[in-house]
Amino acid sequence: MSPRNIRRSLLSAALIGLVANVGWAADTAKASAAEAARANSAGAQRLAEQATAQRERMLAEHAALTKLLKTATEEQRKAILARLEEQRKSFEESQRTLAKLIRDEQRRQRQEGTTPRR
Repeated sequence: MSPRNIRRSLLSAALIGLVANVGWAADTAKASAAEAARANSAGAQRLAEQATAQRERMLAEHAALTKLLKTATEEQRKAILARLEEQRKSFEESQRTLAKLIRDEQRRQRQEGTTPRR
């Protein structure tokens, strides 16, 4: 083989190797992005589940206190109403916090470009 053909063969082999590595890197990047999207989606999902569970607990407690309120004396009634108001404020605050966490998580996902496609 002439030096020119050897050089051409080496360049061809190097180019093929480079293209193969770029393709492998792209496949790896896609897999990593998909895995990150699933993990981020799971984090947002977990926060939403926490919000739902907290809401259900609050509703159950509210129903129990409302039931007690019907048969309570005036003094017990005031205490129950105060407790209901305290629970409402606590619930609203925790819901605001969870909503902020969810928004922050979604914002971070958009910035990273790992939002799962629908």
